[in-house]
Amino acid sequence: MEGVSFVVPVHNGAACIRATLEAVVSQADGRPMEIIVVDDCSCDGSSDILRQLAEWWPLRIVPGEGRGAAAAINAGVRAARFPVVCQVDQDVVLQQGWMSRLTEALEDPAVAAAQGYYASDPEATLCARAMNLDLEQRYATIEGSDTDHVCTGNAAYRAEALRRVGLFDETFGYGYDNDISYRLKSAGYRLTFCRDARSVHRWREGFAGYLVQQYGFGYGRIDLVAKHPRRGGGDAVSPAGMMSHPLLMSFAVAGLVGALLMAVTAGPWRLPAFGAAAVISCLTLERLAAGIAAARRFRDLTPLVFPVLHLGRDLAWVAAIGMWVARRLFGRPSKPAHSMRPRAIDVPDDAASPAWRAGLYASASAPNRPAK
Repeated sequence: MEGVSFVVPVHNGAACIRATLEAVVSQADGRPMEIIVVDDCSCDGSSDILRQLAEWWPLRIVPGEGRGAAAAINAGVRAARFPVVCQVDQDVVLQQGWMSRLTEALEDPAVAAAQGYYASDPEATLCARAMNLDLEQRYATIEGSDTDHVCTGNAAYRAEALRRVGLFDETFGYGYDNDISYRLKSAGYRLTFCRDARSVHRWREGFAGYLVQQYGFGYGRIDLVAKHPRRGGGDAVSPAGMMSHPLLMSFAVAGLVGALLMAVTAGPWRLPAFGAAAVISCLTLERLAAGIAAARRFRDLTPLVFPVLHLGRDLAWVAAIGMWVARRLFGRPSKPAHSMRPRAIDVPDDAASPAWRAGLYASASAPNRPAK
């Protein structure tokens, strides 16, 4: 069996990194394996936790430069010793058998990458559950195992293939996984989707966190289409129907703004206002139908909030489009931080105190400590 290098980028991941790494350690099946953690300029105590965990587990900590997730992953790939690279995000918890199932897919030399399945966490809050069930519904439309988009954070790559296409594009925030997938496909490789390799992604909690993440997804998508114009219609994971929503919402917002200006100047405001309302109504009804279908498929009422959440998603994407265009007009190129913003952290004023640091170590050394 080929050796496997896990690459885990960490930036302010103190709240969840122990569970993530514990699940990675549990994937060991006797083959050579290393765990490379890229500590990417965290300021929430993650570095302390990683150093403590490295005393028990075979972690290799590589310092990052704080230039974004893609740059951190590239640092880990460059440090990897084995031919297979499993890339796991700091907020993803792998389930048993994840590594063996994905590496089995890579036994075909034509396959450059294999993606696992993000399963819903029944204990997550409403927005996080709805976000994952929406993703699972899109997974259901993928026929067979071939795909054109492998999501990082839950994937295994052939290291040679990554190096052949030039690694991840470090100018991207969100969207670098789409970009590497498209480049691997263009290089003649196959990408696969393994439904049996399951993991749980801890999505951002709350409606505000959802909107922040969706704004980032939208901004990253525009960066992506600017580089790959033929991908304006999306891909297997983000199909054309999903991509059309923010465009239609943009027309609706423009119609409402136009109607407001006309109303102020006593102009014919009713037609643009009614047109905008009709577009928003159609988007709402489409999402309601999707929510009902998902509720039936998964036997869960959570997807019934799709109309509200996804209209919010559309507006967040419209805001991202506006900001992206404004930056381009003023000659400001996109940066990773424009789309991928770190989660908010709550570090106490006495974060440097011995008591606070002891609390971090206590969280790292919770029960069920595995043997070194």
